[in-house]
Amino acid sequence: MPRRRTNLERLQVGAWRELLDVVDVRILQAPSLDWDQVDGRAIRYLKESVAGTAWINPLALMVGVLLTSARLNVATVLSRLYGMHVRWQDLFARYQLRTFADWDPCEHLPRYLNDEVCADSVKTKQDFLFWYRSSADHMHDYVRALPADLQAIYGQWEFPLLPRGIDHQLDRMAEVIEDQRHRRQVETDALTPHFAKLRGEAHLRWNQLFRLRTKVGEVIALVTSGQASCPVAFSYEETHPRQRVHARLWDRRSFVLAHADQYSRATGWEARRQIRAFRPGNNTYFLEVVGTELLDDPSPGLMSEQFLWFGDVLRYDLLSEGPCLGTPEEVKRKQAYLHSWGYEIERRCKPFSSGIAGLLAWPFEQANFLRKAQARAQGPLLLVEPLFAAVTFGLAALDFFTTTGARMNELLQVRLTADCLYTMVVEGTQRLLVRLLPKGMTRLAEYVVGPETRRHFERVALMLQDHYGLRPGEPVPAVAFCKHHGRAALFPGHHPYLFQYGGQHLSPSAITACLRFLCHGMVFETVEGKAVVLKAHLLRHVFATHIHHVEQVPLDIVAVLLHQKNTRVTGYYAAPPWHQVLTSANVILDRFATHLGSLDEAFVRAPAELQRQYEEAKERVGTLAKVPGGDCTCL
Repeated sequence: MPRRRTNLERLQVGAWRELLDVVDVRILQAPSLDWDQVDGRAIRYLKESVAGTAWINPLALMVGVLLTSARLNVATVLSRLYGMHVRWQDLFARYQLRTFADWDPCEHLPRYLNDEVCADSVKTKQDFLFWYRSSADHMHDYVRALPADLQAIYGQWEFPLLPRGIDHQLDRMAEVIEDQRHRRQVETDALTPHFAKLRGEAHLRWNQLFRLRTKVGEVIALVTSGQASCPVAFSYEETHPRQRVHARLWDRRSFVLAHADQYSRATGWEARRQIRAFRPGNNTYFLEVVGTELLDDPSPGLMSEQFLWFGDVLRYDLLSEGPCLGTPEEVKRKQAYLHSWGYEIERRCKPFSSGIAGLLAWPFEQANFLRKAQARAQGPLLLVEPLFAAVTFGLAALDFFTTTGARMNELLQVRLTADCLYTMVVEGTQRLLVRLLPKGMTRLAEYVVGPETRRHFERVALMLQDHYGLRPGEPVPAVAFCKHHGRAALFPGHHPYLFQYGGQHLSPSAITACLRFLCHGMVFETVEGKAVVLKAHLLRHVFATHIHHVEQVPLDIVAVLLHQKNTRVTGYYAAPPWHQVLTSANVILDRFATHLGSLDEAFVRAPAELQRQYEEAKERVGTLAKVPGGDCTCL
């Protein structure tokens, strides 16, 4: 029985017709290529970015063959499409090629790969070589399977094959892999000594933003009850470092009226009468940072540039798409600042972009107003909720990575269902086990987590409950697995994934953005003085190094905890008994808990309001049910 198409698939059917004026129609009618199954992102990219180039037809044929004939992963084909187009843009201009017939891989690939003037890294060059070689092979197989009369037609668009002799001479992938291993080891060595500090500081920062969110909520309550009116100036104390934070609560109407001379008469008229964008339902609250004063040294006075740990991110407009917005000079300054922190240099970087409105970005309905208002404000403007959601996701991810060694794709699988989360008593201590599918494996595996990680999961669930306006006990929405992830096909259907926001599953880049925002300003450098940027896979290596060299966990147990498919990678040969793994995990998690109370007296691991929130989370979100072998939790 044929499978029914989803709504997204129905919308996509016929999307290829957008290419009728862009690509040779014979490619869209090629035998055995079903363009209805081609991902809409590939079609849009071909139309908007590749159209009019000398390689539009070859790239279009490549997309059709790889997706519908070779049936490669969508993410793989998209990355190949993007990368090859960008490389050819440079190479055709560099070598003065006018048509695709001028492209000769035997001449131009060696020139490119050995070009010392070209700024592309060795890895970038080797990636292009691999993409070209693999795509050419698939296209060659497709064309040769056609009838003789059609081979002449479609052969004009296939990539010319690269002779095997030249192929092997140009292949330096082993060198690239070795360089990656060395670089990862250097970064691991730089980060491992700060393992406990990283985890403790991240918890402290979550507490800071939670206190800001709580204080703002109290001020809003005063306004809604009629005890105060916007703008409301307020302050509160932070303990690490000891400082007083000064801020001002605005709503749209009060801000426009206070800056009436900088708005049009029509806008002022609407604000005074509370109509259109200033109706009570649209008149949302936002914050203006006034500054901070140090309690131990008040002589500097108010410092507007210092606000918690992310004042510079707000001041330089680095959230979301901010690093790429502005005049060329402004963008250049923003990029230079980000590069000084070690972020990507080869392209414009947006390290704090989640790709989701309302997460590290202002919601669509607020973004335009706030961007224009910022030009009229004295201090940075912000909405607390998009930042609080980011640090909540970021802390949960960081804690999971650094206490289990899990990969990014395993974190994304966490869902609020009984078959994913359950508890078990290990040597008298109740532990949460998370059942996930490790990379490269076909069977589910258990990850043992401690009480802190469980608490972070519950905080995320509670935050989602507020975000979606759910009633107590009502489950979070079921969403599809992130379509941008290479393993999305392994997780069909819709599920109540924990890492979701705005009705969509978070992407790996969104999780990374939340991590980087949470840890912004923490300086980790290699012995050469190069900044180390946090990545999920790097944290996996740091976890493994820490538990083996610091906690003295045997390598065979490290292997099982990491769910490593290839045991030779970590240098062990025999798998230990499962009960031994559980015992070791139990000891490790107890030691990890000490990281969160060892910074200094100012670090409050679980203040009273957090304890109250935790109890509320258990009542409103958590459900426990007895199952064979322990308790089952759906959070």
